[in-house]
Amino acid sequence: MSGTGTVVLRRTWPQRIVILATLGVIGAAFAAAWFIEDVYQSVSEIGRVEISGEILLTDTDPGEPVNFLLIGTDSALGLDPDDPVLQFREFDEQGRFFADSITILRVNPETGQAWVVSLPRDLLVEHNGQRKINSVYLVEGPPGLVEAVSDNFQIPINHFVSLDFLGFREVVDQLDGIPVWFDNPARDWKPEGIPGSGLNIPTAGCHMLDGVQALQYVRSRWYQELIDDEWTYLGNADFGRIERQQDFLVLALDRAIDRGARDPTSLSAMIEAGANSIVLDGELTVAELIDLGEAFSDFNAENLERLSVDVATIFTGDVYEGEVLTGARNEEVFAIFRGASDLVRPLDVVFDLYAASAEQALQLQVELEAQDFAVDTLFELEPAEDGNTVVYPPGLRAHAETIAQYLLPIPRLVEDPDATDISVVIGEQHEQILFLFPHPAVTVQSAVAALGDGPIPSLEAASAVAGTTSTTSEPPTTAPPTTTTTSSTSTTTTTTTAPAPTSTTRTGVIGQAPEGESCG
Repeated sequence: MSGTGTVVLRRTWPQRIVILATLGVIGAAFAAAWFIEDVYQSVSEIGRVEISGEILLTDTDPGEPVNFLLIGTDSALGLDPDDPVLQFREFDEQGRFFADSITILRVNPETGQAWVVSLPRDLLVEHNGQRKINSVYLVEGPPGLVEAVSDNFQIPINHFVSLDFLGFREVVDQLDGIPVWFDNPARDWKPEGIPGSGLNIPTAGCHMLDGVQALQYVRSRWYQELIDDEWTYLGNADFGRIERQQDFLVLALDRAIDRGARDPTSLSAMIEAGANSIVLDGELTVAELIDLGEAFSDFNAENLERLSVDVATIFTGDVYEGEVLTGARNEEVFAIFRGASDLVRPLDVVFDLYAASAEQALQLQVELEAQDFAVDTLFELEPAEDGNTVVYPPGLRAHAETIAQYLLPIPRLVEDPDATDISVVIGEQHEQILFLFPHPAVTVQSAVAALGDGPIPSLEAASAVAGTTSTTSEPPTTAPPTTTTTSSTSTTTTTTTAPAPTSTTRTGVIGQAPEGESCG
């Protein structure tokens, strides 16, 4: 950007509303394992938007990781001009609205993992010139926004979901409120001495927030708590609000489960509550939602990995221009949504090894551990006449594919619903362990698909190799990337740094009752 000005580094510009389309549709699907006809009917009544297949990559295989672009709009459609949610906001009689909250959700049905990251609504992107990303939605609608996200961050988007203020409130009210724990009385209060979003929590403890209060809570930018008889702003206003929004999503998902989201009738009512305010892309089928529901039937909402990006706020003189991404950590965050999270390192893979003899088993153990695999227990087993086979429990398909990258020939991968550990069974056609040039992941996936599932090998006749015992080793977890901040000075621009977390994900949930207390 030309001209003089100041660049103030800070966390993401807060979104006005958490995406609770996850509650109404995707989140409900996470919680649901059984569907009946009225659920089909409820989903079929949700609005649809057509987006070109060249922009929205909807041609995914069952079980494949997918990215959802979740939009919370500031649309006031359906609200009275005097509605409290519109306090201190101009009511647009023409019904125009921005993308007030832009979130990318990635789900991996194979592993049961889910990640979410929010983008600043005022983030400057290149899309027919440089512009704020929320204005792309205003001018070009969902197709333009999907294209802007894909092009600027190299993140493929598979499905689109949007929700407005009214839908947010209706879904919360359908759940009979969301329980939120407050350590102290709380309010949203502007520095000018006037109310902000209208949030007013008079006492500490558990509060069941209805739709209006929940919207005030997640929109709160000037959040204060009464500590030692003094109203105190808590943390960075912008980053603090995005944390509350993401953690409110966890509380809401837990509430949906508690209120019967696993029951088809209750689930149908939840979906119907937000149906008039939710819009899905035209290719998101009921069958796909069912598949997600089955894959995430036991999903723990607290395991939703909530991520953030680092941005700098740009001013030209005293004029606010927008936000720009800054720092190397953002690439590590975006890499998760490009598929890096689907890759499993050999270091993270533990398995038992079955070979024709103790000598072969010991030799293969040396070769595999040289590639950083953790071989747990060795067994002797009469080899099958065909090639190698990797047997894996549900949820460990990616681990099995990582092993397959190092075996020649590429093995058949077989899921065993009764298995608790991965087993590598060496067949007569085994040639070698690859050292320098393992098979590319795409080559493995293609070859495995051609081989088909095949039978589960019988391992009952195997005998443990003398002198080897199970170490019951656990794969180490990958250390999260650390936050990188910078500082620089020039004759025209000053960059300062703001405190930031040291990891891309957070533990603990804001609004959750402390140990020994109950809420909800």
